[in-house]
Amino acid sequence: MATELEGNEKLQRFIHLLADLNHETVEMLKTGDMSLLYAMNDTVEEMYSIQHEGTEDAYTAIEEDMQIIYKNFNAMVMMVQSNEKETPDKATGEASKKFLRNIFDANVRIILAYGLA
Repeated sequence: MATELEGNEKLQRFIHLLADLNHETVEMLKTGDMSLLYAMNDTVEEMYSIQHEGTEDAYTAIEEDMQIIYKNFNAMVMMVQSNEKETPDKATGEASKKFLRNIFDANVRIILAYGLA
């Protein structure tokens, strides 16, 4: 990617958000704590804002993986909201893990594309 990181505050913030999303996803996969969706929502919304406004290669080259993150996050939120109990039932839990895994995998692909790992 031809985008310069030094002095590019938006890209630096985006990379920070990638790290946040990685930690949130791993923590949710480990613990099953759905209350982390609130923090994850803030992270995904800010990532969406930065990526959709960006016209540089750093943002356009990752469009497909960002769509995976957005769509899986939204699907997971809808699944959790449709659950009729306070604790997720088995189907909701399994679907949420699949959505989280998709988010994690897309996040890792972006990190690799940026050469950060």
